[in-house]
Amino acid sequence: MKNWSKISQFLLLLFFVSIYGQKALTFENCLDIAFENNLSLKNAKISEKIANYQLTNSKTKILPSVNASVGNNYSWGRGIDPNTNSYINQQFKSYNGSLGSSLTLFNGFSNITAIKTAKQELELNKTTVQKIKNEITIDIASKFTTILYLQDVIKSNQEQLTSTQKQLELITTKFEQGYVAESEVFKVKSQKASEELTLINNQNLLSTNILDLKQLLNIGLDEDIVLVAPTERLFSKLDLALNDSETIKEAVHKNPSYIISKINQQKSKLNISSSRSSVFPTLSAGFNLGSTFTNSNPLQSFNEQVNNNLSYGLNFTLSIPIFSQLNNHYKIKESKLNYEKAINDTQIEKNRLSKVIIQAINDANASYIKYESSLSNFEFSQKSYEADILKFDLGKISINELLLTKNNFVNAQSQLIQAKYELLYNQAVVNFYLNDVFSFNKYY
Repeated sequence: MKNWSKISQFLLLLFFVSIYGQKALTFENCLDIAFENNLSLKNAKISEKIANYQLTNSKTKILPSVNASVGNNYSWGRGIDPNTNSYINQQFKSYNGSLGSSLTLFNGFSNITAIKTAKQELELNKTTVQKIKNEITIDIASKFTTILYLQDVIKSNQEQLTSTQKQLELITTKFEQGYVAESEVFKVKSQKASEELTLINNQNLLSTNILDLKQLLNIGLDEDIVLVAPTERLFSKLDLALNDSETIKEAVHKNPSYIISKINQQKSKLNISSSRSSVFPTLSAGFNLGSTFTNSNPLQSFNEQVNNNLSYGLNFTLSIPIFSQLNNHYKIKESKLNYEKAINDTQIEKNRLSKVIIQAINDANASYIKYESSLSNFEFSQKSYEADILKFDLGKISINELLLTKNNFVNAQSQLIQAKYELLYNQAVVNFYLNDVFSFNKYY
């Protein structure tokens, strides 16, 4: 049965593309296009790459730095001979070169903290990418469902308009034969005009929502698209109790918004360590190597001068912070308060998501009850309308009674379509929160 469902969708895609020249899109197609074209998502991925480079850069801070320099000097008149360090009065050239290296041995674990912070920043950007994908998914699902709903409503409007046209032809014939008054004809014409207005309004709403969807997908506004509805199957009530705290807790903990708040909390904790590092002494080591060559002494070769003038140096520097106008003290205090605030923000986000998920479950279960009630109402109103059509054709009831029954049937049909797509969307949203997968076909 599942294989036949996939085959039927594929054949429907080929039908729209070949016959109408339109681009047929399933919900999965829309997601793929949005994930590829959405500019916010592209920026988030760029930020992720930047964070990865920043992490690599922070790791290199624990390596020594090495610098080299070369220089030359032209001297005229009285000057110091680099070979003898005595004054000479002649023109000469000298060249010097040096190689230096420095390494931070201890700085209050600042470099280690920076690496940990950079890792958290990378995880934050990765999670932000997933959060944006989730937001895109929800937005597209909402528009996709609305468009399918409006397409069904328009189809229903067109069917009712066709039915009203037949009734108008029948009542016109009866009027011409003298069986009914002209006012009866006016009532049907008024009904037809009202249905035409409703059809136009719904078609306009459909065009607006399709335009919104194209903007979400970031495709050309002049591109013709048609949406392929998911495969139909019977709805079923969600088998999930609201007191199932473990399921809701698990859904909250894997939600990107909650993960982002946890990462921010961890970053705030690392900021405490970073602030504390400023009160520790800093110990660094340095090494340098250099030599000089000059043409003032032609008796010595280049190699001899370089070897004779070779110099070495090794130094250690210890910097101890003694008083910084209490700046370090208050930085630590501030970072601790920010950490407490981050803990509260995480709990606030957890509570918000728990409420959102529970509300989504409530909405899904309420939608199921509404759908069953609407289906029952539709079935009875349809039978009543079909019976009144026969009565009207036989002259048993007036046009007023028929139009009243018809309006009840139209309202019941509209409520059923709305309830169906509300249930379709709400159950898919619950599945998305619980299983990280947004699929209409799972519940439809």
